[in-house]
Amino acid sequence: YIGGKGLLLRYLWQEVPPNIDPWAPENPIILMTGPLAGTGACTGSRLVVGCKSPITGIFNDSYVGGSFAPEMKFAGYDAIIIKGESPTPVVITIADDQVSFLPAETYWGLKTSEIEAAMRRDFHPRAKTLSIGPAGENEVPWACISTDQYHKAGRGGHGALMGRKKLKAVTVRGSGSVTVGDAREYLAYLLDLQSQFMDDNLWLTEEGTLVLVDPINAGGAMPTRNWSSGHFPDAHRVNSEAFTRVATGRRACTQCSMACRQWHEVTGVAGEGPEYETVALCGPNCGVADVAALMKFNQECDEWGLDTISAGAVLALAMDLTERDVHDFGVRFGELDSYVRVPRMMATREGIGAELALGARVLAQQYGVPGRSPEVKNLELPGYDPRGSFGMALAYATSDRGACHMRSYTVGGEVLSGSFPPDSLEGKAALVIAKQDWTSVYYSGIWCGNFGLSREAVGGLLDRIWGRPFAEADLLKIGERVWNLGRLFNLREGVEADTAPAMAVEPAYAFADGVSAGRAIGWAAFTAALREYYALRGWDASGVPSEAKLTELGIDVRL
Repeated sequence: YIGGKGLLLRYLWQEVPPNIDPWAPENPIILMTGPLAGTGACTGSRLVVGCKSPITGIFNDSYVGGSFAPEMKFAGYDAIIIKGESPTPVVITIADDQVSFLPAETYWGLKTSEIEAAMRRDFHPRAKTLSIGPAGENEVPWACISTDQYHKAGRGGHGALMGRKKLKAVTVRGSGSVTVGDAREYLAYLLDLQSQFMDDNLWLTEEGTLVLVDPINAGGAMPTRNWSSGHFPDAHRVNSEAFTRVATGRRACTQCSMACRQWHEVTGVAGEGPEYETVALCGPNCGVADVAALMKFNQECDEWGLDTISAGAVLALAMDLTERDVHDFGVRFGELDSYVRVPRMMATREGIGAELALGARVLAQQYGVPGRSPEVKNLELPGYDPRGSFGMALAYATSDRGACHMRSYTVGGEVLSGSFPPDSLEGKAALVIAKQDWTSVYYSGIWCGNFGLSREAVGGLLDRIWGRPFAEADLLKIGERVWNLGRLFNLREGVEADTAPAMAVEPAYAFADGVSAGRAIGWAAFTAALREYYALRGWDASGVPSEAKLTELGIDVRL
């Protein structure tokens, strides 16, 4: 299972009591590193946070950069498993082998930057901290976990689960080191990889993920005004060029040479980001084309501890309900004054925030428009509309954590490179599977999803860490093993049917304009692609892995 996602899943299988209420004290939060954390490998010093999600009720893993993972390794830990529930707020402090649970009443209510500053002041000046903001304390379903202020384990509600456990923060300081087999040979290999892959990834350094705004919009896949269009006419006002005009520097995660964290300053707001997903969901999807407002909204979500994807999706739905005269939430597309105030209301569950905190699915059902709920398995969609990229409908439907673009990024071939037709599901089942298996390897590593390493390079790094060869076939088998174990976990916990939102499939929701106008997958085509996906996976018609497949992959657990 390598580490990261793979080892996380294996531990969740044994540590999560079957069919447990995800809010129960026994539901653990697991912090898992990868084998490269602290070794100097570019983008390898990342952390995955995992649990049975309080939003979806199934497996959830969320990845975060920054400096926490290597510090955790320097303190001597590959994984930290947190169980139970405190009657009063606590922080966990870790200094090498000294672990303490300390009262945190005085920290309760602090925003994320404030708690990090407090931990540096009260624990150690160089302490690395994972924390929640008020959104997590108030158990808002999409509350995230923060580290290094701008880095978020964003999806799936880990922050809410920390809030239920009354765990404000985990702080670590390590004085140890990480070793590899032949350090000189390993370093030489790292430098060689740097020279090979730096040019291919310069887009990260120069523009970051905001480079995606223009091509996704041009491809008719940009979520716009609550997914009512795939094209935002004012995208040029919030694209990479627009943010470059207010960029003043770049930052990097620990031991990463890409430095893709763009620093922006405008109208009294300064900070890292926003990334593409935030711009798409909180910009065009909310009818917002203002850089300063977007930065302020992003900053507010960061400080209060909210996942920006879900926050933008839910807010856009509320705006849509207001403009359709279904219910007046006092927010409308493009109105900036009310827009920037919403994150605080969501995090505190005050005013309209009390209803918005229910999430897109509940909100849409409550007001009689379930077809307009942009979610899969109760996790809101990221920034790629399936009507502009049909493969993403199947990718979202079969993702092991609900709507997620990080499992199978078919939009890369369908929109960005044009390698596959965007308006067909033919051949997409095999494509989705191939990408899911490979990302399972990648996130077991754990490498940044934005950094494109070849399979040979991934195998070479693992070989030099552990002293045994990893051929491409070995890696892909590991990826398939991890994916199938995730399926077993979700089946055990009662996963919902693999399906896509109605608005992404039914002709009634086809766009009226733009390059993706009139496109509709249709349920017959979607169902056929899903059946093909199951068959290619070696699963039965209900999506259950066969005994033969589990034996082939060496998976040692069964339903």
